[in-house]
Amino acid sequence: MEPRDSSIENLLSPMDRDTIGEILNISMGSSATTVSTLLDQRVSITTPKVEVVKAQDFHFEALEPAIAVEINYVSGLSGKNVMVLKVSDVRVIVGLLLHTEFKEEDFVLDEMNLGAICEVMNQMMGASSTALSQFLSRSINISPPTSYKIENAEQFKSKYFEAYDPVVTVHFNLMIGDLVNSEFFNLMSPEFARELITSLGSGGEEGLKKEQEQGAQQTPPEPVTQQAAPQPAPQAVSAADPPTGPAAQKPDPQPAVPAVPAADPPVPPVSQPAAQVAPAPQASPARQAAPQPDAPAAPASAYVPAASAPVLHTAGQQPNQPGYAVKGASYQSFDEQDNVLTSGQNSNLNMILSVPLEVTVEIGRTTKKIKEILDFTSGTILELDKQAGSQVDVFVNGKPIAKGDVVVVDDYYGVRITEISSNDEIMKLL
Repeated sequence: MEPRDSSIENLLSPMDRDTIGEILNISMGSSATTVSTLLDQRVSITTPKVEVVKAQDFHFEALEPAIAVEINYVSGLSGKNVMVLKVSDVRVIVGLLLHTEFKEEDFVLDEMNLGAICEVMNQMMGASSTALSQFLSRSINISPPTSYKIENAEQFKSKYFEAYDPVVTVHFNLMIGDLVNSEFFNLMSPEFARELITSLGSGGEEGLKKEQEQGAQQTPPEPVTQQAAPQPAPQAVSAADPPTGPAAQKPDPQPAVPAVPAADPPVPPVSQPAAQVAPAPQASPARQAAPQPDAPAAPASAYVPAASAPVLHTAGQQPNQPGYAVKGASYQSFDEQDNVLTSGQNSNLNMILSVPLEVTVEIGRTTKKIKEILDFTSGTILELDKQAGSQVDVFVNGKPIAKGDVVVVDDYYGVRITEISSNDEIMKLL
C-alpha cells in the first residue's frame, strides 16, 4: 500500500492541536478528581502532548506490557478513542480499588481484574463525558468501556488503523499518590479530533483569521458615526431662523421668538415693540440676551411667515391647554394585603421554614436477590439502571422534586439542578 499524498503534519494545525489538548486536559482533570475519590489517593493527569503520526510509526514499547481500554461515544459525539496503559499501573489501580496489594508476579488480568479496571475507566470516562458536556454545551454519553491486554502491538494497531492511516496520539502524565508516576496514551482518528474542534466552535487558524477580518471590517465605521453626530445642531438653528426677507437682513433675532410658542398663533400687533415679546417663557436664555433697547420694531410682514410656517417644539415644551388639571398616576399598592399576618403567625411561619429537611441524590437503582446480597463482599460492583453522565434525581424527605447533573466542586460531588417542580407542587409533596 502506497503512502497517502496528504501530509500527516498538515492534518491538524498547531492551533487545532492546542485546542484538542485543552479539551482533553479539562475532561481528564475532571476524571482525575473522580478517580481520586474512588481510590482514596491523590490523582493527577496533566501535560497533554498532541501529535499526528502514521499508524505504523506509532510505538509504545515503553508501556509494554500494556492494556487497552476502548471507549465508544453513543450520543453527542460520533466515534471512539482508545487508551493504552501499563499493566503495572493497572495493578496498582485494581489493588487500591479492591483494598488488596498485588505482587507483580501474582497479578493476572482475569475477568475480575479486567472488570475492576473497566469500572475505574467507566467512572473516569463518565466524569470526562460530563465535563465535555458542560464544556461543549451538549449532552454526551458513552457506552461501558471494554478492556483487554495487548498481546501484539501490530495486531492492536491494525485493529483500529491501516498502516499508513494518520493517528492522533495524546500523551498524558499519570501520578497516583506516591505509588505511580507514569504515562499513558489516548488514541483517536483525525475525524474524531476534528469533530471535537467543530463541537467547540473552533475552526483552527482559519476561524481565527475570519474573526480578525470581521473585527477589522467593523472598526472603520466608528469615526464616521462620531463625525455625523454634530450635524443636527446647525439644522436646529436654521429651523428657528426666520425666512428670507427684510427681517432676515437685520442682525437682531427678535422676530424668531414668536415662532417658538405653539399657543400664540395670532399675529402680534404691528405697534407692539419686539422687545416686549422677548421675555416669553419659552425662549431660551440665548434669545433673551439678544434684544437691545434701541432696536426698531419689526414690520408686520415679518410675522406672517412665522404664523403660517410649521410650529416647532423644543424638548420639554408643551402647548398651553386651557382648563386641564394634571394629576400624577396612582397605582395599587400590593404591599397592602387583607390577610396580613400577625406577629404570632409570622413567628410560626419562620419556625416552619427553619425545619431542616433531608436532601438526597440518587444516581441509579438496581434489584438483587437476597442470595446475591448475602454474597456481597468488599469490591463487589453493582451495575445501576442509569448510564454515566445521565441526570440524577434529587429527593427531599424521600419525595422527588428535581433532576440535575453531577458536578465536582473543590473535590466534592455536587448537583447542578436542571429541572425542578414548582413551589406549590413541592409543598404538596412535603
